[in-house]
Amino acid sequence: MEQEPKSIVFKGNNEGLVIVVPEDYDFEKAKAEIEEKVQNAARFFRGAKIKVVYRGITLSPEEEEIIKKILDEKSGAVIESLSKDDETKHRPAAKTPRKPSAEPGTMFFWGKDTGMCRFVKNTVRSGMRIEFDGSVIVLGDVNPGGEIIATGNVVVLGALRGMVHAGSEGNRDCFIYALKLKPIQVRIADMIARMPEAGEEAKSHPEIARIKDGIIEVEQL
Repeated sequence: MEQEPKSIVFKGNNEGLVIVVPEDYDFEKAKAEIEEKVQNAARFFRGAKIKVVYRGITLSPEEEEIIKKILDEKSGAVIESLSKDDETKHRPAAKTPRKPSAEPGTMFFWGKDTGMCRFVKNTVRSGMRIEFDGSVIVLGDVNPGGEIIATGNVVVLGALRGMVHAGSEGNRDCFIYALKLKPIQVRIADMIARMPEAGEEAKSHPEIARIKDGIIEVEQL
């Protein structure tokens, strides 16, 4: 059984965004936290067209309109709809791993220690956005303007120059690994770090970014 979240969680799905709200939240608390989270994540949504569903508490039509207005104004995205999610259709049978449909250029893997992984078998180009509830492994580069948002780890078997957010639901144990780690910034859980400028020769070794002692550190491997 899925554990009840302790705070509001944003999740990506094939159509847009899922907002999971603890059932013990009242409307005012939910509204304030949603507004704060969407402001902090506005760069991830800007310019997109998103269908939003929510889970947990039940909102009145008037409350749904208020939340939709906040998302419209604070995210920079076009919110096409907001509705209560039918959670039963997402609930897998006991002990049965999820089997999402594969998109062109992607594979999936389930392991008891790794969780769900998505393999992207091509370069993530400018304008491409990959969101996944699990870890993402890219068999290629992530170009400037490309985005990866994962609740787990991100591994790039190439040059990482785009935007990457690992542990997007707040897991500070997640990491970002790349053969060439060259983005402007990296994000793990709620922490952001700008990458130092360096020449190509200084980036000849694989590197890993992870949180240590409350800050994001990058190490050569």
